[in-house]
Amino acid sequence: MLEKSLSRILVVNLLFAGAILSATEEPEKVFAVRTAKSESRTIAQTIVKTGSLSSPAIVDISPRVAGRLLSTANAEGKELEEGALVKKGDVIATLDAREYEAKLEAAKAAVQYAEAALKDKTREYERLNKLLEKSVATQQEVDLAESAKLCAEAELNKAKAELAAAQLNFDETKLYAPMDAAISAKKLYPGAMVSSSDVIYTITQTNPLRVLFDIPTTVYPLLKVGSTTVKLTVDAYPEAPVELVVSEAYPVANELTRTVTVKATLENNDGKYKPGMFVSGEIFLNQRDNIVVVPYAAIHRIVNKYYVYTIENDIAKLTPITVGIRYDDVMEVTSGIAEGVDVVVDGKHRLADGVKIKVVQ
Repeated sequence: MLEKSLSRILVVNLLFAGAILSATEEPEKVFAVRTAKSESRTIAQTIVKTGSLSSPAIVDISPRVAGRLLSTANAEGKELEEGALVKKGDVIATLDAREYEAKLEAAKAAVQYAEAALKDKTREYERLNKLLEKSVATQQEVDLAESAKLCAEAELNKAKAELAAAQLNFDETKLYAPMDAAISAKKLYPGAMVSSSDVIYTITQTNPLRVLFDIPTTVYPLLKVGSTTVKLTVDAYPEAPVELVVSEAYPVANELTRTVTVKATLENNDGKYKPGMFVSGEIFLNQRDNIVVVPYAAIHRIVNKYYVYTIENDIAKLTPITVGIRYDDVMEVTSGIAEGVDVVVDGKHRLADGVKIKVVQ
């Protein structure tokens, strides 16, 4: 019995000694983490909207005068069809001008006749004035000559006005492109009788194009016309986004959607963009330059306060910060840390303030 008691005491002592030895020899735990540096950037609050490219001007081309359509070719004789590009001032259609040319010549002759009549009435008026000075002619004769001269002047002015109208009608037998555009529809062909109500072409301006987006009124105060940027992606060219600037905001909000329409202009010199193409735009609001940001993965939120783990002598330090806006994978830091500070981005969920860490690649 005594031997069993001594054995039990010996076992207990050995276990106790082993526990003490184990406690004293256990190494300090080190947590492996990955870090990134806080940096200075330009960021913005963003919203993404979809829309389509549209032409700023679509015009129906109609003649001002009636007549037979002789040609739908340009000045070089090339027939114009849908898709053809025209420059401002190019001839795009010609009407039969013979009737208007005859009226123009008649108007020119009427002006010459009126000029000759005025010269005759002026000479008569001047002759009678000289005779009146010699008391050979009467005042009544002079007054009648003056009236005749004034009537001749009026007839000349009328003839000149009719000449101008005849010249205008003659000029209108040729139709010119009012802008750089593409012919989007051709509706009449040579031989047709046309009037001012008939549309020969519809032409569409293709450069520049415009992009319209509707943004909520809640973020409209953050918009700055002339400086707010839009990252535009056209569905036909997803690999080549372009950066535009908001050039205009409509003055009235939509009462049903509570949105404001904003416009940006897209240059299309090579014609690769087409009206109607689907686009998406990332609109950058509330842009801030040269501010401190950290990866969003580094943010540690406790209740309603924000922290990051910084490093001092291989020790994790829970550092309080204040944050601003988030952009993509970074968060603005308005106070708490400066630029160039190492913060923990991976492994922070296992940390506590004051634990030892090891930075790994």
